[in-house]
Amino acid sequence: MLFIFTLLWTVAIDLLSKQMASLHFMERLIIVKDFLYIQYVENDGIAFSINIPHIKIATIFLIIMITYFYFIEERKKREPAIDLAFWLIIWWAIWNWIERVLNWKVIDFIWVNGFSVMNMADIFISLWAIIYITKIILFNKG
Repeated sequence: MLFIFTLLWTVAIDLLSKQMASLHFMERLIIVKDFLYIQYVENDGIAFSINIPHIKIATIFLIIMITYFYFIEERKKREPAIDLAFWLIIWWAIWNWIERVLNWKVIDFIWVNGFSVMNMADIFISLWAIIYITKIILFNKG
């Protein structure tokens, strides 16, 4: 139930934020001078605008490798937080892949100067990856 609830509200945030960006942020909106701004951009790369040749194939490969690691190493531990984080990472990877297949691009709009441009899906993947890695490290220590 927690998975479904988390999934639904984060998908809503992602879709609404991309819709808002496409309607209202064609021009740069500065949030923090020389550091953070919002502006619509179409990204044909992966998270954080990294360009990888054959992106759709690379994404499928990454999903398969992450899934393999989870089922070989982590699933048998039966740690709910690790399971939740894993499935949400996989969901967001698949969601981005679907968006690329359907649109040949992903909408990005959060610019961090000197780092990259991203969207809410990238942020959700990053947050769940941090939780996943942290829980694995803490679980393995105990």
